[in-house]
Amino acid sequence: MGDEDPGRRAGERAVSAGRRTRELSDRIARLATGRSPDDESVREALAHAETAVERARESTARAREGHLRAARAHERSAELHDAAAGAGVDDAEAHRGRAAQHRDAAAEDDREAAAEDDRARSPGSTGGARP
Repeated sequence: MGDEDPGRRAGERAVSAGRRTRELSDRIARLATGRSPDDESVREALAHAETAVERARESTARAREGHLRAARAHERSAELHDAAAGAGVDDAEAHRGRAAQHRDAAAEDDREAAAEDDRARSPGSTGGARP
């Protein structure tokens, strides 16, 4: 887990929370079509579904923040490579190339954060999880 991308892990948690939300939603539907469940079972299932939705929202927010942090880190790295190139440290062109790569990675992280925002704002959203 040490070298893995935190944003990717957060995204995986959001997907997992979404899967749990769908499973709970399916369970509620099955309960509704079968014999009448007792009130306590329904309340328990609904409480679990609400918890799953909230966890999915929290996970989406963490994923978004992770993408934004990664974008800032890439931008800082790009600035350092630009500075190293300007100061003539080692191979200036290599530093400029790395700076461009970091800026590309920062742009991708910005796009991922925006996608998380879009999913969170979509109608019927569960914060990235789809019930």
